[in-house]
Amino acid sequence: MTDEERIIKAQKGDYESFEAVVLKLKDKAYHIAYSYLRDEADSMDAVCDAVEKALTNLKQLKEPKYFSTWFIRIVINECKTQMRKRRSIIRLADALYDQGARTTANDEAMDLEQTLAALPPLERLLVKMKYVFGYSFEEIAEVTELPTNT
Repeated sequence: MTDEERIIKAQKGDYESFEAVVLKLKDKAYHIAYSYLRDEADSMDAVCDAVEKALTNLKQLKEPKYFSTWFIRIVINECKTQMRKRRSIIRLADALYDQGARTTANDEAMDLEQTLAALPPLERLLVKMKYVFGYSFEEIAEVTELPTNT
């Protein structure tokens, strides 16, 4: 059975079908949440809140084939809510200035995670969606509601 068929069944009240599809997406959802929040507990909370919202609003989903995109968008929105709550938005200019002021020859050997950590959450997410999760630019634009050429 395809995910689309499972979501159609879930919209009719089959919560086991919903669970099966969400379980397939849980790791991807967690990694995206962690890219934003950089905190394990907050990331798990965001994914759990997203699952709850997706289940509550499942009947509003018009195109079951887009459940994955819709669900990831909910995860991202939950991350933004978490960030507003704790008010820990990273500003790229400050991060780059601080990093530039401390640059030495040894600093040039930073690993990928340290480099990504210096980026604002949205930019970190975009890089991971493209190069870690393999999303196309069109899929990223759809999920993040940004223009394709951004």
